[in-house]
Amino acid sequence: MSGVLRRQIEKAREIERRIVQGDARICRPAFGAVCKALWPFKTAEELAFRAGCCVRTAGYEISGERDPSAQSIQAVINEIVPKR
Repeated sequence: MSGVLRRQIEKAREIERRIVQGDARICRPAFGAVCKALWPFKTAEELAFRAGCCVRTAGYEISGERDPSAQSIQAVINEIVPKR
């Protein structure tokens, strides 16, 4: 019985990780797609670091549950536009 429970918990954690990292298929707004293209690994962590927010907030913005903040948009723009 504990093996079945352990597999279910692991499956739930994997789903949670996918939501936080922004590669879940719940809803894929353009902002999330751009973030995944810029930072393909640990997308939420990268955005959180660059925007100065928590990882959970970045994950919500990437997945489309929240609109991106001005700081998050600025972080993406800074990554796209070359520095002079």
